[in-house]
Amino acid sequence: MPEFTLLFVLSQLLAALAFTSGIIAFQQHQRSAMLKFWFVSALLNACHFAVLAQYQAALFVGLTSVRFLVAAISPRLHWMYVFLVLSSLLFFISYSNPINLLPYLAAIVGTVGSFQKNVTLVRILMAIGASAWIVHNLLVGSPVAVLMELAFLSSNLVGYIRSRKLNPAADPGQ
Repeated sequence: MPEFTLLFVLSQLLAALAFTSGIIAFQQHQRSAMLKFWFVSALLNACHFAVLAQYQAALFVGLTSVRFLVAAISPRLHWMYVFLVLSSLLFFISYSNPINLLPYLAAIVGTVGSFQKNVTLVRILMAIGASAWIVHNLLVGSPVAVLMELAFLSSNLVGYIRSRKLNPAADPGQ
């Protein structure tokens, strides 16, 4: 269990603000607005990791925030490859322990997922990324970030179930 220092409390406050922005993003109907709220959420989450001295996670989430902003402005497929290369470079430059594999996995699957047209594939990849972040956040001791990712994972599942009920023919398993 982490100590309740001023920095820890600040980190959890930043994670809570990131959580709030992420929830607002889920409520947006326009892709651009949704991605801009995800940009804010990821930027706040990156700051949360920096305050916890989890610098590699902060860099990966910072890169993710830039990815959301770029996708909001220019959703072209070539950007996926740019962000895959940048994520890989960041991983190889900053690797220090096995926990670093989790943000890298989340960044890679999140990047690929962000540029897919098949909604089911997007949901699967985002669920993998959220799961990697849940494990990471448990290991680094950030309870608000764990709750945030659990909420995002749950919302993803609810959205999948709702979309299958509304359009069962779109389910690739049928």
